[in-house]
Amino acid sequence: MSALIVVADDDEDICLALDLLLSSAGYSVLTVQQPQQLMQTCLQKPDLVLLDMNFRKDTTSGQEGLALLEQLNAAQIPVILMTAWASVELAVQGMLQGARHFIQKPWHNRQLLQLVKQQLEHQQLQQENQQLKQLLQPAEVPWIAVSPVMQQLEQLVQQVAATDANILILGENGTGKSQLAQRLHQLSHRQQGSFISVNMAAIPDTLFEAELFGHEKGAFTDAKQRRVGRFALAHQGTLFLDEVGCLPLHLQPKLLRVLESGAFEAVGASQSLHSNARIISATNADLTQMVQKGAFRQDLLYRLNTLVLQMPALRQRTADIPALAELAIAHFCQKYRKPLMTLTKDAIKQLQSYSWPGNVRELNHVIERAVLLSSGTMLDTSTLLMQGMAVTDQTAIQSLDLAAMEQQLIRKALTQTGNQLTEAAALLGITRHALARRLEKHQMQGA
Repeated sequence: MSALIVVADDDEDICLALDLLLSSAGYSVLTVQQPQQLMQTCLQKPDLVLLDMNFRKDTTSGQEGLALLEQLNAAQIPVILMTAWASVELAVQGMLQGARHFIQKPWHNRQLLQLVKQQLEHQQLQQENQQLKQLLQPAEVPWIAVSPVMQQLEQLVQQVAATDANILILGENGTGKSQLAQRLHQLSHRQQGSFISVNMAAIPDTLFEAELFGHEKGAFTDAKQRRVGRFALAHQGTLFLDEVGCLPLHLQPKLLRVLESGAFEAVGASQSLHSNARIISATNADLTQMVQKGAFRQDLLYRLNTLVLQMPALRQRTADIPALAELAIAHFCQKYRKPLMTLTKDAIKQLQSYSWPGNVRELNHVIERAVLLSSGTMLDTSTLLMQGMAVTDQTAIQSLDLAAMEQQLIRKALTQTGNQLTEAAALLGITRHALARRLEKHQMQGA
């Protein structure tokens, strides 16, 4: 797809000449002759604007063009200024206000085309660099392993991190599977390489190949710039495939091929590329059960699960809760510019007595709310606002209340499946009809 260039000049002949010149060079061109039309036209997100500095022929100050330049800068649209009344001072002022370059009328066609080409290439390079910075920026992830179950996991992590074996991380939603993946990367010999994360559940089917393998400019509609895929970015580093269980069956062979050989092609390219990326994947789904149902390829599972790590639920690591809460408090106090706060002993006890069906993600939500609502430096049970939250595992077990235990299990299943009765029933090992009867019996609501 060709670059879109807007020509803004009050002279109809200038607009026509530039339209013919740029169109013949393969660019898409829009022309405007009124200042008020320019910003409306720029809603189409042009790649470049050629802007006349004097829309009214009786003016030579260039102030009208500079005012429009300020608006275009705010919209992050690159600009080349044009004027027939050029001066060094005006050119410097325009460049200082963010113009990419400055040309004087009448122009030389070859020089103008070369300048346009250079600016478009520069814009593309800037966009790619920004994309790389966002993807490659290392993140220091705090790791809490106080509880026995987490200490056991840490010992296993220390053993397997140095290998290049593919690792599958299992665990409930919100347990911190992505943090475990980054921990493995930080302890590996690839730590100087990139850690690239991709949420498989968030990629539309039509963009799967472009997102993972990249695409060439013009490969499909809206492919205005060349894009580097995640496998290429993760070369010599680690590629984390989160929510891998959500990958549709018809796309799984495309992933399997690159996992087997490391070879792939960007969309619109004819040359094969190779990625030496270590693959870490994660899911809360039962992939073995999905294989049995024909929803997940067995050969793909074998490529992913060379080593399997289980991320414990928060209710299994209550000894870690005080440290996790302190980390969350420090983060949200800084985020909301509040003085550092401390949990009371009763507040810590309340946090440790709750079952946390949403795991660490739910804990962070509770702490964020408490930090926002607190006017002091101590967070107590009244600040946590947990009184209306679900009955805990511990309460149900200690009272040996069978009905309460059944309700708790149903709540967990509904929470983990997003209130989908069929999936929740399968998780509980009963039929959907049986689950509906129990919801009615306990006067509980479901999807």
